[in-house]
Amino acid sequence: MTSKYRRGFEITRGSLRIFTQRPTLLILPALSLLAVGSAFAILGAIVFEQGLVESLLLNDLYKYSALFCAIAISSSVATFFNAAVVHCAAQLFDGNPTSVRDGLAAAWRARRQIALWAVTAATLGTVLYILDEKFGVVGSLTRAVFDLAWALLTFFIVPVIVLDERRSLRRQLRRSGSLFRDTWGESVSATLGVSFVFLIVALPGVALGAAGYFVLDGVVAVGALVGGGGIVVAAIVGSQTASAVVRTALYRYATTGNQVGPFEGRDPDTVFPEN
Repeated sequence: MTSKYRRGFEITRGSLRIFTQRPTLLILPALSLLAVGSAFAILGAIVFEQGLVESLLLNDLYKYSALFCAIAISSSVATFFNAAVVHCAAQLFDGNPTSVRDGLAAAWRARRQIALWAVTAATLGTVLYILDEKFGVVGSLTRAVFDLAWALLTFFIVPVIVLDERRSLRRQLRRSGSLFRDTWGESVSATLGVSFVFLIVALPGVALGAAGYFVLDGVVAVGALVGGGGIVVAAIVGSQTASAVVRTALYRYATTGNQVGPFEGRDPDTVFPEN
């Protein structure tokens, strides 16, 4: 466990190190969280203002429509800002200057592909939720299998959307699946390593927030909740950024054989060995 954490830390550090060249790029994942949070806050306010809470709980049409909108919004916003991070990471790998504006411009150029991807993800997610809800154990198993298959198939979807010339969603999915098949070992290992590192980072924030909610009182409790939430949000931002950089580096390795970013100077096949 210690060795896996150490390797995950090395990959994470190598991923975030490229942003020392442009620290302002860390604004991108923070904007993603802010945009998603703001969108859901607005939707929530509309739901309460229009008295739709009961309808969302009891009416399937309202419930599934709301689920579709939630998935579409979160997927489109997250993909848009991740696309900006991927573009900037690729530019830094090549030694080219880049900026937040440059990344956002690249994501905006791919807005149609991002929108199509978000609608597809929302449609599939809603259908799988309905299967899970209506067909009991069979539906739950079906959803679990499709969720896993979809996650693997779309592992490289953002780098493909941004860096590949393919414009058809079908071709993008096929390309993403092909690249994952070629690098599945290092892709899974590196991603799990980054996730594990930021889970460890987030745990003190969760503990601090829990203490503020269940144990402490007054101003101290508020401070603990705010501090704990800040730590968790920072962990989420860091995880998003590091994961986007890792996938961009793996995409470059899979397509060109070049070792860049967190894999520079080492063989990705040996980053997370079995023993």
